[in-house]
Amino acid sequence: MKKCILLSMLWIFLIGSNVIAQSETEDNQVHKIADKASLGLGLGQEYGGIGGSFLVYPQENIGFFAGAGYAVADLGYNIGTKVRFFSKTNPRTTFYLVGMYGYNAAIKVSGGSQFNKMYYGPTFGLGIDTGKRSYRKGYWTVSLLFPIRSSEVDDYIDDLENNYGVEFEGNLWPITFSIGYRFSLS
Repeated sequence: MKKCILLSMLWIFLIGSNVIAQSETEDNQVHKIADKASLGLGLGQEYGGIGGSFLVYPQENIGFFAGAGYAVADLGYNIGTKVRFFSKTNPRTTFYLVGMYGYNAAIKVSGGSQFNKMYYGPTFGLGIDTGKRSYRKGYWTVSLLFPIRSSEVDDYIDDLENNYGVEFEGNLWPITFSIGYRFSLS
């Protein structure tokens, strides 16, 4: 776990050292292609599981989103903030940081739906928006996410294993990802 966190911090540092946030609008092509609002379809917490999200940028670099979808055990939702950094060297790529609150763990028990449970909490991450020369029509987005889960999640899994004989095939991942396609609305 410590190695994953250290590698992630290194990755954030490397991205941050190569990306310059744009705040001035002097003849900058990057600003002319940035979207102000979009609808996205995808997979991951930003989309509530398998679902969609609406994202709006009231300020050029800072956006707010809400996502909802099917999260294996029930309806999942997340709301959050996205801070984007335009690259001067590659206008096809925009890096971003994301922070959100909503579902960050889903427990589903086959043949025992009464044990299904959703957990909510904060999640932080970083990602890349990438597309063709213009973001006017749409673009792909991928993020690496770090959910902050309470100990209740592990306690519930232990309870299901020890008291109800439920067998889990694997552990919850400490790092998750989202991938989707965003359709620009403006």
